[in-house]
Amino acid sequence: MNSDNAITLSLTGADSHKVKIQAGQGSFSIGQAGRDKKKYDVLVEKDLPVNWNAFDAFTTPAGGLWPRFFYYWGNDTGFVKWSEKRAVEDFSWCPDKPVSIDLSAAQIRSLYITAKDTPVNVILDHQNTAHSGIQRLGLFGIVEHFDIAATHANPFVIINPQTKKEKSALPYQLPHLKSLARITSLDIAVEPLAQAFDCQSLLQFPHLKNLNITGNMANVACLSKLKNLERIGIRYALDIEHFPALNSWPHLKSFIGWNIDSTTGKRLSTELKQLAKEKELEYSSVSKLRSAVWFTTEYGIPFTNWEPKKAKIATKAYKTAVKEIAKAKTEKEVKTAVAGLISIINNLPGIETVEREDTGLAVSQLVEVSSLNISPETGNKWFDEFRDF
Repeated sequence: MNSDNAITLSLTGADSHKVKIQAGQGSFSIGQAGRDKKKYDVLVEKDLPVNWNAFDAFTTPAGGLWPRFFYYWGNDTGFVKWSEKRAVEDFSWCPDKPVSIDLSAAQIRSLYITAKDTPVNVILDHQNTAHSGIQRLGLFGIVEHFDIAATHANPFVIINPQTKKEKSALPYQLPHLKSLARITSLDIAVEPLAQAFDCQSLLQFPHLKNLNITGNMANVACLSKLKNLERIGIRYALDIEHFPALNSWPHLKSFIGWNIDSTTGKRLSTELKQLAKEKELEYSSVSKLRSAVWFTTEYGIPFTNWEPKKAKIATKAYKTAVKEIAKAKTEKEVKTAVAGLISIINNLPGIETVEREDTGLAVSQLVEVSSLNISPETGNKWFDEFRDF
């Protein structure tokens, strides 16, 4: 693609869109009409059919297919049929009405789908399908809205479920994904300081060989029941005290622990060194061991989406409160630190509903930093007592 010249695309009609592509850009984004056009290459009405054949004429300077990666917010499913004759490396899709797709003949290497408030029905293959062209399948958003049908397909599955902000919420359990019971590779990601992911819901995948979990997790001990695991990765995980011993998995070839709880991390590091003496391992490491204070101050700051000036003030006050609470010996000292944060936010202009919720989340996280086992209800009581917004 030549960045000096605009290209014309007949996406929704003859010469309907003109767009300038920067040199080296391998992706193309199609956003819904009404969104910020600066964030997308083109905007299209969400229910308009898209002429995917409009991309057939374009190649990279090296002669490869262009675009290589697509990002599409809309409801047209024609890209699936189009991919049967024109391979696609990566396709990220976010529909907002009920959709059904049959991927049995698709040539999309990696397909990532975000389910919102409506069902998404996906057929990966049929009984007589030689193989599925989908190598990686991403299920994002409200996973309960996916209906997956598969016979032989075994894609690498990535699941990023929509979870609650509150760490105190009951752990999130995956819905029963019967058609994916045979998969051997799975990545799960949730936020490190929000609702935990319940590892027990992974037992529906008894054939797993490769497992990566990022974020807050619960019931980690049950992972020892997945006896076929060969490669395990644990990242950004604080509450993993009961993580199984590494010798629980007889076929283990690799273990990665990164940005994890320091106490458990030290144990796992020792076990990994011993395991390396007993058998040859693939690349493995336990590194970036962290304290609860680090997670709270460096990763879980709730003010990142605020207007920059307000975010800077709130973040500074939050970090100060964390340091005070980490060394607090009494509940009164914790309460004083919480009051100090809320007092500063009380003086910020224009605190709206979302910002109020973020501040409430900040108070919940501060209470959890304390070693005094202060209940979430007490933190909520302090929040309501001190806030003026």
